[in-house]
Amino acid sequence: MKIPPLSSLSLAVISLIVATAAPAAVIITYAEQPDATTSSLIGTDVFTFDNLKTGVNTNVSWAGVGTFDQLYIKSADAYGGAATETSPNGSRYSLQGAGTQVLSSTLTLDTASSYFGFWWSAGDPYNVLSFYNGDTLVGQFTTASLMAPLPDAYDGNPLNRAINGSEPYAFINFFGDSETSWDKIILTNNQASGFESDNYTTRVEAWDPLVDGALPGVPVALVSGKDTQLVSSADLEGTLWSAAPGAPLPPFSLLAFFGLVVIARSRHLLVRQSAAV
Repeated sequence: MKIPPLSSLSLAVISLIVATAAPAAVIITYAEQPDATTSSLIGTDVFTFDNLKTGVNTNVSWAGVGTFDQLYIKSADAYGGAATETSPNGSRYSLQGAGTQVLSSTLTLDTASSYFGFWWSAGDPYNVLSFYNGDTLVGQFTTASLMAPLPDAYDGNPLNRAINGSEPYAFINFFGDSETSWDKIILTNNQASGFESDNYTTRVEAWDPLVDGALPGVPVALVSGKDTQLVSSADLEGTLWSAAPGAPLPPFSLLAFFGLVVIARSRHLLVRQSAAV
């Protein structure tokens, strides 16, 4: 009887467990439901760009939260600008690249935070989102590592899915575990396209599922630095994340449990294949 190899998912999980056996910064990401352009979480501060002038803005203050070094603000179009009650066809949004003078925007926080969320619209391969604690990279995300795994229901502008239907639009929540925080968030684009986003949302405290409830939406990825483990609802079915989806948990405990479930699945498959021989 030939023992089948572990799946690529199993190997990736086990590798990540080994890599994070020592304390490491871990960010878990969840996407809100496809039509959502705001976070459903409570106890947060929200920044929209509706009151800023279009074009370049510098040293923009987010009262009680932090400061943006520079922003390029654009009126709503097919690529960005979440709808609001007063602007049902879309509002002003932040843009990096796309022929503007602003290729990067840095949000420096007054207090290190363990949660951030924003509406990432018209995601493309040249968008890069980075979280730093001091000079240390905590986690880095691109459309390929974060947005691409989302179901087709996220493709296209939610105002009309036929508009720009080849690119994903999603409100993404970023949760640091109990040992993970960041004090600087950088959005960059190399000018080849545009990085469109809106409705920035933050809170200082790490998310506690026992207090704040389960995390909403679709689990997407677990990231440590530039190392990404993509996940999906199917991958997590029957695991701790699906039974009680929430953060923070000690990263090793979370990963170890996830890894054990994947290994158990592989053994179950082995038993079924043996019985069929």
